[in-house]
Amino acid sequence: MELKFGDIQETALIPLAIKASETSRPNARIKDLKAKEIIDTLGVDVSKYDPFMSHEGVVARTIMFRRELQDLLKKYPDALCVNLGCGFDDKFSQVDNGKLVWYDVDLPDQIAVRRKVYQDRERCTMLDGSALDSEWTKALPKAGMNIIVMEGVLEYFSKEQVKTCLNMLCDSFEHGYLLAELHCPILEKNSKHHDAVKHTNAKFG
Repeated sequence: MELKFGDIQETALIPLAIKASETSRPNARIKDLKAKEIIDTLGVDVSKYDPFMSHEGVVARTIMFRRELQDLLKKYPDALCVNLGCGFDDKFSQVDNGKLVWYDVDLPDQIAVRRKVYQDRERCTMLDGSALDSEWTKALPKAGMNIIVMEGVLEYFSKEQVKTCLNMLCDSFEHGYLLAELHCPILEKNSKHHDAVKHTNAKFG
């Protein structure tokens, strides 16, 4: 695996480090062996991206997204699922039911790095694309139900970018579900105090 520390955007390191750390615990609440493999391969200290509050938040968020996806897939087992702004996340392996069609979508530079540690799998394809532009949606097959996942993405957008993203999704998909977490307005002004994000150059939008 030819992956270097500088290959990974700092905000992607936060959930990656936390999932790897939790996976290593004796009574792990979530298991992500790929995250652990990536962190082990980097061979650097990422403890600053794994403080207590963020750790608990990412673990809870991972469990909640998985549950919501599983519930939706019980109703729509052959849905088209898109993990938009996927980073290094591997929800496909958590919820694959043998029928769904999955796309992991992110900006070209992130997908290029992702391809160093993941391969396309049956019914799971990586795709270059932006949450602010619909061009990538033209490559998707038509589906009876669409499920769009955006975890850890919208909080870095401005209000106008969120509008652009939601309008793009509504224009591109006739119907479906969007799974995304929401933050309270106070976070917008407090990126510098967030226990993990303060170690990056990112700011909440």
